[in-house]
Amino acid sequence: MIPPVDSSYLVFLGCAVGVPTLVVALLAWRLGGLRTPTDVAGVGALVLIAFGYTFVWDGYLIERGVWWYGNGVVTARVGVIPLGELAFFALQTALTGCWLHAIDPPVEPTRPATTSARPVGLLVIAALELAGLVLSYTTAGYYLGYILLWGCPILGFLWVLGGPLVRRRRRSAAVAILVPTAYLWTIDRVAIGRGLWTISPTHSTGVAVAGLPIEEMVFFLVTNTLIVFGLLLYRWVIGRAERDGLVAGLVGLFPRGGVGAAAE
Repeated sequence: MIPPVDSSYLVFLGCAVGVPTLVVALLAWRLGGLRTPTDVAGVGALVLIAFGYTFVWDGYLIERGVWWYGNGVVTARVGVIPLGELAFFALQTALTGCWLHAIDPPVEPTRPATTSARPVGLLVIAALELAGLVLSYTTAGYYLGYILLWGCPILGFLWVLGGPLVRRRRRSAAVAILVPTAYLWTIDRVAIGRGLWTISPTHSTGVAVAGLPIEEMVFFLVTNTLIVFGLLLYRWVIGRAERDGLVAGLVGLFPRGGVGAAAE
């Protein structure tokens, strides 16, 4: 559902992301997800984390002129951040979280037997963090660098705890990440084309796919990966706590080799 061309950020967001989020939430519920308070609490907790972790980063980049908004698009701000941007933090998290619940109902929280992928994953994440650091000191790589600097530490943390679990659920994780990412790429491209916001040509590489800057593509891929990894880990801990007790669930965060590391 695409709103009129002259719509505000909030109207565009409500139509293009809010409505699909409600549809996906209902689909998840019909398929057996989001039926318990802990399911809803997991998505809600990720929304709060998204607010806390993204607020300062987002405001800093807006102040630096990495992107800006069209005339009449922003109806209200909190500091320098448009109200629509804050709403987007919540809606993207809810959309991706509900989609994961729709396609991947919780399973018995047992652990896979292998941890071999964890060191490789950490090396890849560390390399991306280093690349982000280098890019952040360049003009054209500034935005891309700050995406990697911002996202990779949390991604590495989640991989340390739950890398083997994610690897076991890799097909579900891939679908949970890629489908909302592709959808948000499309919505972002429409918004940029309509002038709702503009990515600075000075602080970006100029590389685009079908008119969408590569920085925006990386942003949505990174953020949805964080959401899916975090929710998979949360569901594992909650499932283990419900089966074996709260202490076992919390202790399970730090077993040999990370969550899901040793067979039980």
